[in-house]
This record gives sequence, C-alpha cells and structure tokens, in this order.
Amino acid sequence: MRRRTLVLGVLGCLLVVVPAVRAEGPALVDGVSGVPIEWDAWVAKHGPAAVLMWSSWTPGADEAIDAHAAIAAACREADLELILLDVQEPIADARAVLGSKGIAWIHDRHGALLKQYRVIRVPSLVIVSSKGEALARLEPTAAAVGGWKNQ
Repeated sequence: MRRRTLVLGVLGCLLVVVPAVRAEGPALVDGVSGVPIEWDAWVAKHGPAAVLMWSSWTPGADEAIDAHAAIAAACREADLELILLDVQEPIADARAVLGSKGIAWIHDRHGALLKQYRVIRVPSLVIVSSKGEALARLEPTAAAVGGWKNQ
C-alpha cells in the first residue's frame, strides 16, 4: 500500500512538472535559419500558396529545382506564393543541395505535411488555401500551375 502511494505521488508530481505536449501541427523549421515554423500561421500569412514537396534523393528532384524559377513565375501570375518543402531527409542533406540556390524553403524531416495533404509522390506541387486546405495536387511544372489558374 505504501509503495502504491509513493508511485501515485511520483506520477502526480510528474504531471505537474512535465509540460503538456501540444499536438498543434508538424514540426517544421525554416531551411536556412532553422527557426521553427507553425504551419497554420505560415499558410494563413502567405497563402494561398504553392507548396513544392521535394527531397534531394527522389527521382525528378534535379528537374524540379531546375524548373523552380519558371514555377515561381507561374505562381506569381496565379497570385500564389511558392515555397519549397523539403521532406523526409536530414536538413544537412537539403542544405547541401539548396544552400547555394537562393530558394526559400521549409524543412519537414518526417513528412508530416505529406501525410496531411495525402501526397504519395515527390516531387509534387500542392496548392494550399490560406486556411491550409489542399485545393489541388499538380505536377511540379509551370505549365501545371498555368493550367490550374485557367480552370
């Protein structure tokens, strides 16, 4: 009985001392600075946005980076902010590729936004509203953005 009281007392102290874990969204960081980003706040401020889901190790990664400037221009014409979302790789690997490109990017180490937006192929482009809703899933090309705009 005394042991049970002690265990319950310790558990009670832990509940008071250990802060609650908040599950507000995926753990994202700015790819350049490493500053944490809260997705809902980011997309509310910058949306609607075109999210280029990308990873350096995937087939088509180089082509998506080569097309980035054209995709960005198409996004500007469609009133979308383009952001590259590096997924499912160590941040150092992405920095090795993206560091000299001058591209704004967010790091999502575990691919939480892939799951949230139900993306099964990378690279891929997801058009997201300022409320965080997926409006479209597209090929990562300027033509796909232009076609979406003209729907």
